[in-house]
Amino acid sequence: MTTHYDEEAQIEQLRQWLRDNWFPLASGLALGLAAIFGWQAWGARQDAHAGLASHMFEDMGRAAGQNQYVECVAMADRLIKDFSDTPYAAAAELKVAALAVLDGKLDDAVVRLQWVVQFEQNPAFMARVGALLHLRSKAYDAGLLPLAHLRLAQVLLQQDKPDLAAKELDSDAGSYAPLYAELRGDIALSQGNRSAARSAYQQALQSLGPDAVDRDGLQHKLDDLSDTAAVKS
Repeated sequence: MTTHYDEEAQIEQLRQWLRDNWFPLASGLALGLAAIFGWQAWGARQDAHAGLASHMFEDMGRAAGQNQYVECVAMADRLIKDFSDTPYAAAAELKVAALAVLDGKLDDAVVRLQWVVQFEQNPAFMARVGALLHLRSKAYDAGLLPLAHLRLAQVLLQQDKPDLAAKELDSDAGSYAPLYAELRGDIALSQGNRSAARSAYQQALQSLGPDAVDRDGLQHKLDDLSDTAAVKS
């Protein structure tokens, strides 16, 4: 049975332990509180940073709707410079590239799309770390890479560079497999290879669902090749 003197001895041992260890305990508590408040402050800064990028992207969307190419380029460049750790930089480049194509600025579109490809393949170090640790929104999106390759290939074909366009389609097509196959058919047709074009169009058609809106266009391309073959025979 524990006596009164044993209890006093234990209390004295606890007091002595606290006297000997108060500084490490206080330091640990201070560090813990600093980490909590620092985390909250860092998160607030990240939210404000992403919010500013979001607002700029929205402004850019409105400018794009009015075909204000110069203004869109300026905002996209700002997003690349100051907000490449957010998803809006690559999205802005895709949007500017689309405007450039509409405006006949194919060289500008190629530069923008190449930036997206390079960024999605090799995103900034901090963007990778932040996404890995779930400390911030993922700045890069694996789904954008096949889309960037596809659009770049389309522009290169418009520039009459079928070989370069075909190289862009050597990557993973992701969810764009039917469009990749159709563009391979367009490239083959531009090079006079009707057999390869027909195979590519058939592959694209087979990968589409029965109710896909693109089926009719693909079927027309196949019918045109069949009609040409019939005329030659």
